[in-house]
Amino acid sequence: MDILIKGIGIDGIYVKASGRLDLDNAVEYGTKIKDAIEESVEAITNVTLDFSEIDFISSFGLKVVLELYKQLKAQNGVLKLKSVSEQLMNSFKIVGFDKFLLFE
Repeated sequence: MDILIKGIGIDGIYVKASGRLDLDNAVEYGTKIKDAIEESVEAITNVTLDFSEIDFISSFGLKVVLELYKQLKAQNGVLKLKSVSEQLMNSFKIVGFDKFLLFE
């Protein structure tokens, strides 16, 4: 899985990855994002996850998204998911994430 993380503004990061967000990749994905948040000079309160090239998300991937949401919410931050396919959106809806996550 290729993971690109870049800064947006002074308090945000943009994350784009491709492939499957599953058991094999979810931990690395979450760790890289959390490290980017913790290593930033500025307090990161806005994270945008670009899902345009993610073609599958497992329960492990959903867990990583939930953990990121909780971490940002505790810091009065915002987690946005961008370009989520219909198939992936169904996964988010099944577990009720569509009730609290922001989708663009």
